[in-house]
Amino acid sequence: METSAHDAARMRAIPVNRDKRRETQSMLKGPKALAKMGMAGSIGALFVSGFFKFQGAKSLHIYSGLGLLAFTLWHHVLNQPRTRPKRRSRMNS
Repeated sequence: METSAHDAARMRAIPVNRDKRRETQSMLKGPKALAKMGMAGSIGALFVSGFFKFQGAKSLHIYSGLGLLAFTLWHHVLNQPRTRPKRRSRMNS
């Protein structure tokens, strides 16, 4: 069975731009790692400041809790899947 040039062109695999996907993943590695380290540092500061009895321990404990909330929110936002815009169906137009 012979294949024409048109059939051969149609059967070729469509190239996938994987470099762009790798680029976005490598760009997010830094912020994700920073968010995790910030969360770990905040938890450590919360734990230690809970045992302190000096004058600024209460404010350190409160600010560590707020920092933990901020780093947690940042971590959550970084790990959300990218959404594509919804296509309008032809029936609605």
